[in-house]
Amino acid sequence: MTMSDKIFFDVVNMSITGSFAILIIILVRLLLRKAPKVFSYTLWFVAFFRLLVPFSFESVLSILPFNTMPLSTDMLYIETPCVETGIKVIDNVINPVVATEIFGSSINVYQAFTFCGKIIWYIGVFIFLLHTIRSYFILKEKLQSAVLLRDNIYITQTISTPFAIGLRNPKIYLPNNLASTQEYVIAHERAHLSRHDNLAKVIGYAILVLHWFNPLVWIAFKLFVTDMEMSCDESVIRKAKTDIRKEYSQSLLDLSIEKSTLGVPMAFAEGNPKERIMNIMKSNTKKIIGFAGLGAVILIAVIAVCLIPNRPQYAAVKETITNIPAIATPSATYSEIKIADGSKNITDKVELDQLLTFIEGIEVNKKEVQKGSWDNSEDTNKITFYRSDNSMDSIISFTADYSKIWIETNATSSFTYSVKDPVEVHNALAAFLNTEN
Repeated sequence: MTMSDKIFFDVVNMSITGSFAILIIILVRLLLRKAPKVFSYTLWFVAFFRLLVPFSFESVLSILPFNTMPLSTDMLYIETPCVETGIKVIDNVINPVVATEIFGSSINVYQAFTFCGKIIWYIGVFIFLLHTIRSYFILKEKLQSAVLLRDNIYITQTISTPFAIGLRNPKIYLPNNLASTQEYVIAHERAHLSRHDNLAKVIGYAILVLHWFNPLVWIAFKLFVTDMEMSCDESVIRKAKTDIRKEYSQSLLDLSIEKSTLGVPMAFAEGNPKERIMNIMKSNTKKIIGFAGLGAVILIAVIAVCLIPNRPQYAAVKETITNIPAIATPSATYSEIKIADGSKNITDKVELDQLLTFIEGIEVNKKEVQKGSWDNSEDTNKITFYRSDNSMDSIISFTADYSKIWIETNATSSFTYSVKDPVEVHNALAAFLNTEN
């Protein structure tokens, strides 16, 4: 497993889980459409968590209906890979496909998806980063002629709409054609900075870069920016000493921009000006109080508690040798045990069956596999099964400490699997050496 594989699979798994969170939040957002936008804006941080954090705690309160890690790098090294979503209907549809070999080659669909998908994803991330860096330097060039107005506020003729930019020392930039609306604009941008919306938008944009292939993340980012701007509008309106909704709406209309700046500057008139103006005109100029506000807070808390944790992972069915590539032993007439404790030939049919039963019951971890087998020249412990003509039937090999096992049948090695209880295996094989024929 390479680091690039792990990163790619982590992103894909987070995207699957995050998509579910996004759909739930969109539904809840509709229920909160008449509530102040600060509530729906807050909800998006739950989706941010699911899209950005590859791990979480478990809780029975989780409403996630599937495993949060349905795809695994381990399956790259398993002869028959399978996706484990935890939803049988989906697993039954997907798994026959992912295990299919491509054009008779040794590469299956899952491996091809990993190879091609990883490359395409990295290229997409690179293009986004290149676009961001290019946009930053173009904007920086435009702002070189800006003149300080006061505090951290600058005026320039090279921009058409106001915006705030920067994380450590954020600055507000205004076009030089503002007149009566200037103070409204400044109040809006200062509200953004006081709420740290500039940081939130950068995080949102970073998530969009990571999950650029997921259309639901694009929708989420657009709605997130919309809710952020509208909640900021509401904050300015509430804090104003007089009713400024009409004048404020006019300034939005005059300075509206057609497209999003994708997370770099906090543009004053970004988004749908019509939607923002309608929200401003119906917004309450007084402080949010009452049962409606309390209900919204409770709803957000419940959604967060139910979406952030993973569902409990129950103990998986024990994997044994019989669940990994089969041992071709029915035709075997005798076996040779050759381990560090000594060696022995077993020809008695009863004892041979006992040995085979023991081997088939060895518990292994299919999640911890290694591509290919260990070098047979290494100091290994072996059990070899022979046919009546003294030809080899199969070989069961263990590492020196019995922590790993692989099987050779017809000169073809299986993958190497992790043994769950190496001490038990060693003791049992040592006991076979002392058994009378």
